[in-house]
Amino acid sequence: MNREKIYFAAGIAAGIILAVLFLFYFAPRYTVVQGDGVVVKQDRWTGQSWRFVDNNWKKVAEGNHDWEKIDGTLREALQIPFIKVDTGSALTLLREKHPLLKEISDEELLERIKLVYSKQILCNLYLENFMKLQREEGVE
Repeated sequence: MNREKIYFAAGIAAGIILAVLFLFYFAPRYTVVQGDGVVVKQDRWTGQSWRFVDNNWKKVAEGNHDWEKIDGTLREALQIPFIKVDTGSALTLLREKHPLLKEISDEELLERIKLVYSKQILCNLYLENFMKLQREEGVE
């Protein structure tokens, strides 16, 4: 009788441990990822995603667009000159002139260039428009 109680207790303990492992590692349906001030929740089962904005989860719109065609149209509409640059040699030269950049991969470096450059351009445009409005208000 005593042996059966030990087997029973060991079975219950093993069952609880297996249930906890399953619920914590295999069963979670949603994963939440934070980065650069953005919180994204993704459903592991369906692949749908939501962003946390204004204390609400808003569904990330899925789009099946031909982004290359859209980007080309935008370049044309915004009259942005498209200059062919050998990206590999340009990045190599950039890394030679700035050794801190040597430890960053090409893809990460291009993303950082895009973020820093676009941020600076947008801030300058905004501040230029703001100063223009201030000068106009002062004249009137």
